[in-house]
Amino acid sequence: MITKASIDNSVCFGSFYDKFYKSLPNKELKNAAKYNKTGQALASPHWNRLALGAAAITTQPLIDYYNPNVDRDTATTSALRTIAKICACTFVGFCVRGCSYKLVEKFAHGSAKEGSTLLTPLEILKEKNTEVKKSKLKLHKNTLSTVTALVVMLFTNFLLDAPLTTKGANTLINLHKKYKASQESEAA
Repeated sequence: MITKASIDNSVCFGSFYDKFYKSLPNKELKNAAKYNKTGQALASPHWNRLALGAAAITTQPLIDYYNPNVDRDTATTSALRTIAKICACTFVGFCVRGCSYKLVEKFAHGSAKEGSTLLTPLEILKEKNTEVKKSKLKLHKNTLSTVTALVVMLFTNFLLDAPLTTKGANTLINLHKKYKASQESEAA
């Protein structure tokens, strides 16, 4: 239900955003096609997984390390295990999604000249508008490759992620123990 108060709030926030965006410098973007091409390349599923991994590695270990509810040794071990898990899962996820994307791209092109039409719906192939066809094809490829990667990752989570995480965590914990022992021996 729209009330006078909600209208007043939307006007208030709207004017705040208007003022904020108007205060930003307005520069003309040169080489817009280059940035658009880069953005389109980064929109594929495997680059998205890499971006999620980068965000996770910068935040989650710090959250684990500075957890006030556990002692320092537990917090350190937790942070090291988190680092190992993020690295292993990002690496495997990036590889699986990248391979899935290339596989789908090979078998889901829009014309026989570009590649196989085995995985391409007929409604996309029959599209007359070239730009709409290209957009639908890109969306279809991204969706199909993501679904394919999710099915594959049902197996790789147990076959690759878990062993890599365990090995990585044990390696990091052992390195930390050696470092801690060397620091204590230097202090003594």
